[in-house]
Amino acid sequence: MLTAPETPGFISARRLERAPGERPMRAPDLAELETLVACAGEGSFIAAAARLGISRPAVAKRIANLEALAGGALLHRGARGVRLTDDGARLLGGARRILDERDTLLELLAGFRGEGRSPISGLRGLLGATTAFAKAAQRPEARLEETERMLELLMFAGSTALVVFDPETEAVCEVNDAFCRLAGRSRDELLGRPVGSHWSESSGSIVEQAARSDVAERVQVHVQRPDGTIRIGEATTHLAVLGGTQLVLCTVEDMTDRHELQAEREALAGAHAALGRLAAELLAGRGLLASLGLVLPELRRAGGFATALVWDGVAGRAWIIDGEQPTGGFDAHLRRAPTSCRGAVVRLERPNGPGVGLGGWAVLLDGDDRWAVLLGGEAPGAPRDRVFGEVLGDLEKLALAAGSATRSA
Repeated sequence: MLTAPETPGFISARRLERAPGERPMRAPDLAELETLVACAGEGSFIAAAARLGISRPAVAKRIANLEALAGGALLHRGARGVRLTDDGARLLGGARRILDERDTLLELLAGFRGEGRSPISGLRGLLGATTAFAKAAQRPEARLEETERMLELLMFAGSTALVVFDPETEAVCEVNDAFCRLAGRSRDELLGRPVGSHWSESSGSIVEQAARSDVAERVQVHVQRPDGTIRIGEATTHLAVLGGTQLVLCTVEDMTDRHELQAEREALAGAHAALGRLAAELLAGRGLLASLGLVLPELRRAGGFATALVWDGVAGRAWIIDGEQPTGGFDAHLRRAPTSCRGAVVRLERPNGPGVGLGGWAVLLDGDDRWAVLLGGEAPGAPRDRVFGEVLGDLEKLALAAGSATRSA
């Protein structure tokens, strides 16, 4: 019969020869070997019990069973805890190898069942998912507290807005500080309310998009704040399950500044293209009003204005208009507006009362009390504020130059 080599920590799987009447030796349980490893690492029965999630007497019983199989002490007990005997140290090496092989086999079996390696496998072990920590995971309250702390750090450490909501009711379950800043509301104001009440688009389409694709796609959303301002974001959604409940995890990157910069660039390009066309029409001999009739629609579209017109201050009416008609009292509103630093260009503030025109820009074209005016619209105000005051100032210069050339001729 083959004999096992005398290697420290080696546990033979062969059938041992026994004397007549001798009871067969059972193999040690994996739980007993795991307890020996825990005692060696922690240095006391109490600490090992806490690590394994069992009682101290259960630890003592498992060690006693191992020592009965070994026929002698495996641990020295003392006032400062426990430490391995020589036999215990020899057994520890074999115990660790067996436990490692167990973990390898379990991972292999999990692969057969289609349970691939998690992208957060490093955290799964801490949460008790790996077999090496299976016993410690029997302390659900402690693990839940640790998990809550980890999720709190993950949610609130970053600057990306994050909201979790129910896909059926759209009720917000949780938000982080970045989303509160994006929405301009406190956490208490957001929790429990439908997330769609803060987005101009329906969140239903976002939920459907998350359900259709395994790969998250960016969806543009407009988040309206209590003061009426709108922040533009790019949302990425994921369907997730927590505690058996399906939820939508949505991250939103605030793109407002980038969108405003792009809008400003497009408005600037469109406005200067319109001025270039106006100059070309005037040089070709076309009259000022006829040229403005061609160019004003382009200026209106470039800045997202609701109305572009030439206003006759003497007659109190519009000579040329593209877009919406200004409301009553516009002439008085125009004359009360403060003049900007660029000559006759005036800033028309958005009025509080009814019966007057919307906010915008105006410039006096000549001495006949004719004004070029751009009004209102839903586009962000920043591009208009930075671009169109100067644009109308340049338009005034072209009108003056055209008038001078006409008089000289």
